[in-house]
Amino acid sequence: MEYKKTNQGMIVKIVKGEKIVEELKKFCELEGIKNGWFSGIGAPDWAEIAHYSVVDKKYSSFVLEEPLEMISLLGNVFLGPENELVIHAHISVGRPDGEMRGGHLVEARIGGACEILFTPIEASLKKKFDEETGLKILNLSGQ
Repeated sequence: MEYKKTNQGMIVKIVKGEKIVEELKKFCELEGIKNGWFSGIGAPDWAEIAHYSVVDKKYSSFVLEEPLEMISLLGNVFLGPENELVIHAHISVGRPDGEMRGGHLVEARIGGACEILFTPIEASLKKKFDEETGLKILNLSGQ
């Protein structure tokens, strides 16, 4: 992973063999980032993608292990209820036959390249556990 600061945020490059969520977490730890948004494009060769059922309050996932075109990567980073770094990302990928798949990104390994625009947010925001949905949701009220 390499990154460069710009006047509009940071550019993060994740290279072949590295994992997106793992490297974003390292990047945030290196830079002391606790809040931010990101978007990216790239080419994974393996991805675990999940779907969350609010009714069942659990994720189900599937794995794609083939050359993929990352059409979109969108996500955010905030501290969780225990002050842990929570990287929450969604991904859309195209398969070699053009079929699209997507959902919550559990993890993806880069097979070609990955370029991410990361925008830190200067705020003290945290996520908290929401009983109704079973999810860690951004707490804007500060309570």
